[in-house]
Amino acid sequence: MSYTVLARRYRSQSFDEVVGQEAIARTLERAIEQDRVAHAYLFVGTRGVGKTTMARLLAKALNGGSAEVDQAIMTGQDTDVIEIDAASNRGVDEARDLIANCVYRPMRGPYKIYIIDEVHMLTREAFNALLKTMEEPPSHVKFILCTTEPHKVPPTIQSRCQRFDYRNISTDEIAKHLESVIKTEKMKADTDLVRTVARMAAGSMRDGLSLMDRVMASTPKGETMSVAQLEKLLGLPERDVLLSLIEAMAAQDARAALETSNELLSRGVSLEQVIDSIVDTLRDLMVLAACGGESDLVDLASTSRERALKLAAQLSAPGLIHMIGQCEGVARMTKSSSNPRALFDALIIRLAMTEQIADIAALLKGGGGPAASPQKKSDEPARRVSAPAARGPVAPAPVASTAPKASVVATSEPTDAWSKVCAAAQAKTTTRVLVQSLQAITIEPGRAVLRANDPRQLAYAKSQSELLAALFRDAVGHPVKVEFEGESASGAAPASVVNDPILEHELVRKAISLFDAKVVAIEKDAAAEPKEDETKSEPRP
Repeated sequence: MSYTVLARRYRSQSFDEVVGQEAIARTLERAIEQDRVAHAYLFVGTRGVGKTTMARLLAKALNGGSAEVDQAIMTGQDTDVIEIDAASNRGVDEARDLIANCVYRPMRGPYKIYIIDEVHMLTREAFNALLKTMEEPPSHVKFILCTTEPHKVPPTIQSRCQRFDYRNISTDEIAKHLESVIKTEKMKADTDLVRTVARMAAGSMRDGLSLMDRVMASTPKGETMSVAQLEKLLGLPERDVLLSLIEAMAAQDARAALETSNELLSRGVSLEQVIDSIVDTLRDLMVLAACGGESDLVDLASTSRERALKLAAQLSAPGLIHMIGQCEGVARMTKSSSNPRALFDALIIRLAMTEQIADIAALLKGGGGPAASPQKKSDEPARRVSAPAARGPVAPAPVASTAPKASVVATSEPTDAWSKVCAAAQAKTTTRVLVQSLQAITIEPGRAVLRANDPRQLAYAKSQSELLAALFRDAVGHPVKVEFEGESASGAAPASVVNDPILEHELVRKAISLFDAKVVAIEKDAAAEPKEDETKSEPRP
């Protein structure tokens, strides 16, 4: 006898056996019990979620009775239940033939039922030909339309049907059904394999059964099916090697990351598959970092979860978000690049430097990043490049006189004046957004110095100097000249900033290059200056 695939052999044979669409099954069952069956139904959902199966179950409930008839209906061979593939019978002539045949009564059941699969493939003329018949069909005719693309079905057709939307089947429900099938087939499988197949099915029970069918066919008799076997079958990156790649990235070891990624590629895995697998793994780590190790949003077995938790502890959620974004960008570029391998290798190195980038960003804000090295000596001189403060119209508090700063509040006026400016700016969206992008640094009688929260907003803010001056004039009652932090008479950074030796530091130069930054001021921490009797050490950023 010929082999019947799992997706056909384990098709639900009754409403009670339906998996994932129980609400629709109960509704149709009660409609039959109460004799409230509509003349036309529209079943909508993605592939493999049970639309055609439910259509056959409904037909069997209406026309069934004997085992022979039930079997014919469920296999699509009954004379009174006509299944039509709209993809190959999409013209107006086929629609007219269907209408002509509607007048004939069924041969052995109470109804003649038409199941039209992929109904959205019908032409506009075919839909128009069906309109009248579908609105007022003969009493012995029922229509069941199935589609994966409901937006292509004309509203005039949809309004003549009772519509049911089929949801994607959850990973847990697919995994439970797969375990039942494996047990019935008298085979053994690792829990990791079942969960992986269920997750790869992406809500489609048919896809899950088809994939499991392939794994079963490749498994020697008596052996246990495993994830490693699935990876070889589908040409996927091996999970252990992939996790080793992420561990190298977390350790900021660019060399190890490149060598591991090259190992994956040398085994025949494509660039696209490697990047997709990296994104999937980073997504799991991001969720674990944000939600904790017990989160149900990550579908991992206990062993894999423990290793993922260790990795998530080494990487920050913002860093993981950045890494995912980098992967998505390169995945798009490799499709049209003449040298995709160079882009891929650059991506791997950049991902391995993510936490260093975070450290540099923290340095620009005057502090250490998540992986910053501890301070060696509290008395070393410390300098930091001035960077934008937190976004929003927040007025800075007065600075203590013992700590000389490049940005000094001259009077107590800024708090009141800036608050008034912020309040006045709320009247219009343009002024509100403009003020929210700035921060008041110094406000003196007749002069205000502002800072842009984002250096990219500075040019626009300067172009609106007259508008800002008008806001200040209305707020404080006298003319105010608006300037921006770091400006000199020529608009360039002061000479003391340009010539400061701290700009020669490796990390500072890397930060300026990375962010395409312009240094406008350098702050010196007086509390960190060495005492006269102590040995001077090299300045540290």
